[in-house]
Amino acid sequence: MAVARKFLSVETISLIVAFAILAFAGFVTARTEQQRRESGAWVRHTLMVESALYRLDGAIRRAESEERGYIITRDPAYLRPKEDISAQLEKGLAEIGALVADDEGQSDRLAQLRPLLTERLDQLQRKIDLMRAGRFDEAAEIVRTGEGKALTDRIDALVAEMIAQEDAIHRRRDEQMAQATDTLQTAIGSLIVLIAGVAVFAVLLAEKQLNALRKSSETLKHAYNELISESTKRGSLEAQLRQSQKLEALGHLAGGIAHDFNNMLGVIVSSLNILRRKLRRNEGGLDPLIDSAMDGADRAAGLVRRLLAFSRIQPLDPQPLDVNALVNGMSAILHRTLGAHIHLATVLAPNLWPTKVDANELESAILNLAVNARDAMPTGGQLTIETANTTLDELYADERPQVRPGQYVLIAISDTGVGMPPDVAAKAFDPFFTTKPIGKGTGLGLSQAHGFATQSGGHIQIYSEVDRGTCLKLYLPRYIEAREAEEAIPQPSPTEEEFPRGRPEEIVLIVEDDESARRATAQGVRELGYTVIEADNGKAAINILRARADIALMITDVVMPEMDGARLAREAVFRRHALHVMFITGYSQHAIARDGMLDPDVNLLTKPFTLAQLARKIRAVLDAHGNLPNGKP
Repeated sequence: MAVARKFLSVETISLIVAFAILAFAGFVTARTEQQRRESGAWVRHTLMVESALYRLDGAIRRAESEERGYIITRDPAYLRPKEDISAQLEKGLAEIGALVADDEGQSDRLAQLRPLLTERLDQLQRKIDLMRAGRFDEAAEIVRTGEGKALTDRIDALVAEMIAQEDAIHRRRDEQMAQATDTLQTAIGSLIVLIAGVAVFAVLLAEKQLNALRKSSETLKHAYNELISESTKRGSLEAQLRQSQKLEALGHLAGGIAHDFNNMLGVIVSSLNILRRKLRRNEGGLDPLIDSAMDGADRAAGLVRRLLAFSRIQPLDPQPLDVNALVNGMSAILHRTLGAHIHLATVLAPNLWPTKVDANELESAILNLAVNARDAMPTGGQLTIETANTTLDELYADERPQVRPGQYVLIAISDTGVGMPPDVAAKAFDPFFTTKPIGKGTGLGLSQAHGFATQSGGHIQIYSEVDRGTCLKLYLPRYIEAREAEEAIPQPSPTEEEFPRGRPEEIVLIVEDDESARRATAQGVRELGYTVIEADNGKAAINILRARADIALMITDVVMPEMDGARLAREAVFRRHALHVMFITGYSQHAIARDGMLDPDVNLLTKPFTLAQLARKIRAVLDAHGNLPNGKP
């Protein structure tokens, strides 16, 4: 029975509990301090209410005192205008009302006080008006009735009641503040004790961990020594495995050669045996047998040439060559070889550079590639042969050790056939590897082309998509005659500073279903200074465009499952008319336009591309102006 895994040690749990208690104590301390401050604020509020009530009471007393002074002295200097007294009392009432708005009882008392003050002020003013008119008896009669005293008593009682209420509130809130202060002091003391306890516990735990670390270091050293020993044994086993794989590959190669040679020798031997019998009987019909034997011998010689080309020891006769003229000259044989159900198109670049290769072997390589393309289109299709001048810089060559930087003549052969999945395309150049039925091919066509390209100083690349077709790109080095070489000035690779740079606020969306290809392109775009967002399919790209209105450029692969690049571009530009779109593909530009995947005038960058080419293309697309209808950037 498996032992249950212990996820947390006792020490870890203890530390977690200790820090939880410490955090709780800190929370209690902070909360208590907040309550103390709130209690203090309420105490100050109560004092403000009491002060306002005392000021109101003083204003009432002053008004009555001024009345008595006038009665005694008949001096008008004792009198103030009614408006000044009313304004003073109204100000006091408004101040008190704002302070006791949260106390329903005090608000009710204030509401009772307001009309009494108004009535008392009116009575004072009426007596003063009578005395100013000399009607002292009538004024004295008002005093004798006792109405003024009754009003004053009621006012004094309400004010005294409000002051008493505020005194009671003050005492209660003062007690609450005292309690909060005591609680705060207790919490601070507890917090100090807890901090000291946690510190002591942490020191003890650290010491324990250090001891455990010392033991672990010794265990790790022992394990490291065992790992070194195991690694040595594993290296020996891997070397044996590699040797076994080499022998297995050699066995496959020998088996394939034996199979094909046995077939060819069988034809030769059979033809010679029948020829001998016919010669003894002096019979006719010898020429077909001789032709059959010669055909077997020729096929055997061709197989040997392919093996030599694959092994890169084929004796070549390189001569300066015009590739355009060679492709034109092959048109007739290509038409006959491909058949009527295959449409052949050639796009030959003007002013194509010469190359120096063996013309016969190049012709054989093109023919082999064309035959493979034909077999991939059993129901018909289009084969496009395109030539172009191209330059591969040091940055491109650094990623492919077998490639030397320089100028090359490109021959691209594209078909619209069944295509190959990535795992099949990765083995396409292996000798005797073929997806054709038995008897339909030797599996040496692509490996022969690969060997010829490598032996000639060039290289070959393959791009393929299932149900979309395959593009094979053959790069042959440019030939420069001696007098031209003296005049030619070598062009150094552009430095990073010479690349057109982007800005972080320029956001680029990269859409590519192949993760490795998407990652490589994204790294290059980030290297150029742009902000990059990645999507692995068209639907994800549309969702990103809906959520982000700041995307300036979308770079999309042409061939993708479910939604291809052309459809994605149309839908994206329909939603974002100002969006720039750039396509990338492994197919040649003319081939993919002729196949109808893209319009001829789109922004297209074909693989493989260098960082400099990517930088210039992105900058050119972003700096372009104008409308973008129908997904045409």
